[in-house]
Amino acid sequence: MIIEWTPELSVKNDRLDKQHQQWIKLLDDFYEGVRMGKPKEVLEQLILGMLEYTRYHFKEEEKHMKSIGYKDLERHKELHAEYVKKIEEYHERLMNGRLILSLEVTSYLKTWLINHIKGTDQRYAE
Repeated sequence: MIIEWTPELSVKNDRLDKQHQQWIKLLDDFYEGVRMGKPKEVLEQLILGMLEYTRYHFKEEEKHMKSIGYKDLERHKELHAEYVKKIEEYHERLMNGRLILSLEVTSYLKTWLINHIKGTDQRYAE
């Protein structure tokens, strides 16, 4: 398991916490696919699933932040867009045979996710 859910990752919102947990599971599935040397087609489906869920979650999270009047919403949206762009880039490189799937890729995705939940997302939890 690349990331384990802990209470310190909670943003004090059950719906968003459950979404974060699902997002972590999708990242774990992708990590396991890379680690196990799964075929390109399987990895493509895993990264597409992660991309779709990431877009869905970000939209939901941004709606929540707007509803509570979160003052740094625009910057938060920019961070979300950067992460989506990175996953899209990984997907495109995978499709074109230019992505070397390694722990470096999954490490970036994991580090960004953890830092985002523990840092940026915690600001709206307050």
